Amino acid sequence: MKGYKVTVTVLLALLALSVVACLFSLAYGAYADMKRQGRQQQSAALRLQEQELAQLAGQHAEWRKLPADLRKFRRQHIISMDEFARFRRDLNLCLDDNGLRAPNISFNFGRLRGGLQPVSLQFTLDGSYRSLKKFIYDMERKPKMHFFKKIDLNGSGDTVSGRFAMEAYLEK
Repeated sequence: MKGYKVTVTVLLALLALSVVACLFSLAYGAYADMKRQGRQQQSAALRLQEQELAQLAGQHAEWRKLPADLRKFRRQHIISMDEFARFRRDLNLCLDDNGLRAPNISFNFGRLRGGLQPVSLQFTLDGSYRSLKKFIYDMERKPKMHFFKKIDLNGSGDTVSGRFAMEAYLEK
């Protein structure tokens, strides 16, 4: 009987040892899993930071191009003081091409802001609706930056009378 007791004791000891080993294995697995999740979270955070950095780098590149783009815009669309006389000739040519006369074109030079000076033009035209419409269309197609601020048309018979307010920007 003593042999059975020793065998049972040894088996119980082995069972206890295997339970302890199993618990240790579970604890180690949980610890390893927590470390893996922590590394995954760090890796995800790092990838997010890399994406944000790439996005900021793209925006920075766009900002670095801005001065050159602004110079290009000004060269293509803003009327220089030297080109203002040509703008006035183009305006008169456009009026003549459409059979319109504007004897009193008033110019009002505004205050200089950011290297640009607004110039307001006001005049009255009388002619057919088609001529006035063509004049507006022709002026809007011109490449430099000028636009109509206000157009008031009044018709009586075949003649339409229009009061125009334009604005152009000159670069000093």
